[in-house]
Amino acid sequence: MALSDRLDVVNPSEIRKLFDLAAGIENVISLGIGEPDFDTPEHIKEYAKEALDKGYTHYGPNAGLPMLREAIARKLKKQNSIEADPKSEIMVLVGANQAFLMGLATFLKDGEEVLIPSPMFVSYAPAVILAGGKPVEVPTHEENEFRLSVDDLEKNVTDKTRALIINTPNNPTGAVLTKKDLEEIADFAVEHDLIVLSDEVYEHFVYDGVKNHSIASLDGMFERTITINGFSKTFAMTGWRLGFVTAPSWIIEKMTRFQMYNATCPVTFVQYAAAKALEDERSWKAV
Repeated sequence: MALSDRLDVVNPSEIRKLFDLAAGIENVISLGIGEPDFDTPEHIKEYAKEALDKGYTHYGPNAGLPMLREAIARKLKKQNSIEADPKSEIMVLVGANQAFLMGLATFLKDGEEVLIPSPMFVSYAPAVILAGGKPVEVPTHEENEFRLSVDDLEKNVTDKTRALIINTPNNPTGAVLTKKDLEEIADFAVEHDLIVLSDEVYEHFVYDGVKNHSIASLDGMFERTITINGFSKTFAMTGWRLGFVTAPSWIIEKMTRFQMYNATCPVTFVQYAAAKALEDERSWKAV
């Protein structure tokens, strides 16, 4: 099936419809899109201005500025217990949303299935379809706090299953997978030889002592995990469009080629600001 045919079966985002509708009405609070209720911190804006003054207005590397990839590597090691080589296992994107289509495109074959916990973020299923795969919804349940269980995964896995998308903390349910949950899911992924796409953009939106864990930090899981994150939620940089992934080098190499012929590179002065923000203690005071 051609990409043009796949686009015909992908519906426009209902969240975006609500966003556009709310934008045209005064005094309406929009609950339709994941927009933080605070502005980008002033020191991050100042870093962007500094970058412009320093001449960060030209093309950058397809995979992202080295200074940002190195800062991300330090962040991943400190906060997520993930060891990643900034030269070959980290890539910067034009928003985290790119990671799903680009990541799936590196390995998914026509007709292969991808397990997705439901309720789910609006982009997951369309990304699977556009990449040539078949999305398979795996229900989660209120009695289990909407946490994904291996029992439900086992009911939906087939010999065509190639990958699994997890989202913790979850959008829209707020469910946070425990370390035990992730260990069981990791065992399931190994048993069925699956690639895991782990969406962690809400990693710092946890409360009451709850801790979020990264599945790629578990033994043997880095080599089969694409960890997806970004700056939109934590630093309220939604309009700056900057995300990142860490994954095995063979996946990063293919994703970089995809970006090479798509967006070319993320915005250079925004990357400078993000690199500085990651290293600035002020960025983490509200987290």
